[in-house]
Amino acid sequence: MISEDGVALMVSTAYSIPSLIDIIDILPIVDRNHVIRMIDMFIDEAIMYIKNLGVKPLSTKYIKEDAYILCNDLLNYIGEFEGGFIPQPTILKYISRCGKAAILHSHPIPMPIPTIEDLMSSYQIGYNVECVISKSSDCLAVMICLEPLESWKDTISALYGIDNYILKSINYIVVGDDSQIEFLPFPNTTEQNNIIQLFIETITKYAKILYARIDLVKQVYDVEIFN
Repeated sequence: MISEDGVALMVSTAYSIPSLIDIIDILPIVDRNHVIRMIDMFIDEAIMYIKNLGVKPLSTKYIKEDAYILCNDLLNYIGEFEGGFIPQPTILKYISRCGKAAILHSHPIPMPIPTIEDLMSSYQIGYNVECVISKSSDCLAVMICLEPLESWKDTISALYGIDNYILKSINYIVVGDDSQIEFLPFPNTTEQNNIIQLFIETITKYAKILYARIDLVKQVYDVEIFN
């Protein structure tokens, strides 16, 4: 899937990736009950609801992702992107220079698994391995890589079945301004572990999975492979 040298290069990014864990003391966090109440509200009503709670939304400028490409055991930095959107033409420029590529990007929230949108990008662009890395706490980061056994389509279909569960965190971060607002799940350690376990149990039927845990204090990591 990925060589030992390649894994070592990828996990080394855990120390520099942008993460909301680093500013947790100032994060505007609301519990899931408030988010449920706002689901059927118009956007202006939800914004007013948040204001009445005394919560100031986090600017989208804090929502950043780093992206890398691993090609022939060389890790190239693609760039940092705001708003959780990595332009496909940018990735394609790097993919065209590499035969079998692994793409790594970070998540700013403690959610180290690829989203449906991430896997759709993998399918559309056509790279071989999709990896996601994120900090779970000040002490721990997690990286998960997928390589489909047959096709990305099968993996995407399987992820649809657990997507709703993944989004059911106790706490959410409020992101936005006076004209728009959104809520990012911010799972605690127990929720993260449950999500990862469910993800592995479900997706391992359709993809080979590499699961790496990085101790940010001791600067060591361990790897498990599921296939």
